[in-house]
Amino acid sequence: MMSKKHICIILDCLCGGGAEKVAASFSFLLENENYKVSIISVRDEITYVYTGTLYNLGKNEPKVKMLKQIKKVIFFRKYYKLIDADYYVDFRMRNRFVMESILHLFVFDLNKMIFSVQHYNIAYHIPKSFLFKKIYSKARAIVGVSNDIVKRLKEYHNFENVKYTPNFVNEKLLLTSEQPPNDIVNNAILAIGRLNIEVKQFDKLILCYKKTKAFKEGIPLVILGDGPDKEEIESIIKSNDLESKVFLLGFVSNPYEYIKKCKFLVLCSKFEGMPLVILESLTLGTPVISFDCKSGPSDLISHKKNGILVKDQDFTELKESIDLLMNDDILYNSMLKNAKQSMDLFSENEIIKYWKPLFE
Repeated sequence: MMSKKHICIILDCLCGGGAEKVAASFSFLLENENYKVSIISVRDEITYVYTGTLYNLGKNEPKVKMLKQIKKVIFFRKYYKLIDADYYVDFRMRNRFVMESILHLFVFDLNKMIFSVQHYNIAYHIPKSFLFKKIYSKARAIVGVSNDIVKRLKEYHNFENVKYTPNFVNEKLLLTSEQPPNDIVNNAILAIGRLNIEVKQFDKLILCYKKTKAFKEGIPLVILGDGPDKEEIESIIKSNDLESKVFLLGFVSNPYEYIKKCKFLVLCSKFEGMPLVILESLTLGTPVISFDCKSGPSDLISHKKNGILVKDQDFTELKESIDLLMNDDILYNSMLKNAKQSMDLFSENEIIKYWKPLFE
């Protein structure tokens, strides 16, 4: 009897972001397919549910930055060799030239490395250097989570090892969802993401919402997330007298109950990768209004079937789309009916078909 293959997931942490949540869900997907699973987490930030053996590089870190980085490299190399996996799937942000150079010199075996690219801005995952173009071209695979990312990777360099492997939602984690603290979210407009104005544009969303019929009719806007621009967003809410209409409810690790109870989800980012919040929302049967930004929304949303695709960065059209979905019951109910079944292609049973050939 052949021993089962060993897959190691490498990530920045098990907290906060969509890529990290996908990686956590990926651990269960691998275990369900009878792979042995290990996880290397760079930081000691663990809130997402996962399975497998965890190697936490962030525990007992020195306070001096230089010593902290040296210790991480030493332990990264130690655990990488100790784990001795058949393949390593790297979900990290990999934009630091010096650190990535050291890891490739002293830690990684490229024949075993599979690099996940989760953002349309591929510089988040591949340091800007011809050196790294050569390095990545020799890896086991580079996996792009959307069609636009795959296209951009091929335009960026003549990679022959790029594979399309979309994200997915682990429906079993619905059981671990957090209940909303009150009824504010019931039939509200919901937005989820890191409070980073430069990318997520919640400041503009709030001002857009203020012009909608939903605002005039007292339908609240609920925003889940935390981040560096929280105080600025709170200031915008206060200066526009929206304290009773716009609610920042903080970070929620599994916001499924919020999604199920809201009217619909809105995404107005400048760019994405394969937005997990859209996958989660549609899987739960909740329609989505999203900019047709680079990248991911057009892979998931069929216009006026399970959601609305808005012209990229057109906040006037976004306002009109919110009004449309609030007032057109026939269209809204049709989207409710179509949302969940539209995600059949992104189920665990379908997504594992993309991964298995990479592990053979």
